[in-house]
Amino acid sequence: MFVGRKRELEALDRYYKQDAFQFAVFYGRRRIGKTTLINQFRKDKKAVYFVAIESTAKENLELLSNQILSTLAPDAPKNPFGSFTEAFDYCFQTAKRERIIFVIDEYPYLAESDKAVSSILQAAIDKNKDNSKLFLILCGSSMSFMENQVLGYKSPLYGRRTCQFKICLLHTMNPLKCFRVLPTKRK
Repeated sequence: MFVGRKRELEALDRYYKQDAFQFAVFYGRRRIGKTTLINQFRKDKKAVYFVAIESTAKENLELLSNQILSTLAPDAPKNPFGSFTEAFDYCFQTAKRERIIFVIDEYPYLAESDKAVSSILQAAIDKNKDNSKLFLILCGSSMSFMENQVLGYKSPLYGRRTCQFKICLLHTMNPLKCFRVLPTKRK
């Protein structure tokens, strides 16, 4: 059961229906519901969902390649892309024909595994944003990283996002919507 985040879901749906390139940034402290919100949004939509890991760029590229190809080309051989440039370009090119959501969760882990990945993503956005229907979502729990390295003025990605969501604690009344109130018998 999904409760709360109605405003965020409505905003995401409005952006999704625009059928043009979108770049959303999600950030907030750990265990606050960012991934759950993204999963609820992408439900019943074509979406590549990748969770970066604290590892090498090579391993992250292999995992990313597998997620992209299993979603966008399930019958194709699962050969990893040769670079992040190839992987991002493949997503953008595929999204010229149809609306695709491309989520990179735990983005700080990916960016730390390859210091050039934000610049590579910047180049892919600049090259393809005007003729692609890609809905790109970057998500991370490292508040300082997301604010400085993704949203910050010195970031290669600065000025490219179309929306951002700082996810905070749910309002205390939202969990109460999970419970059905039953009338009590009076004696």
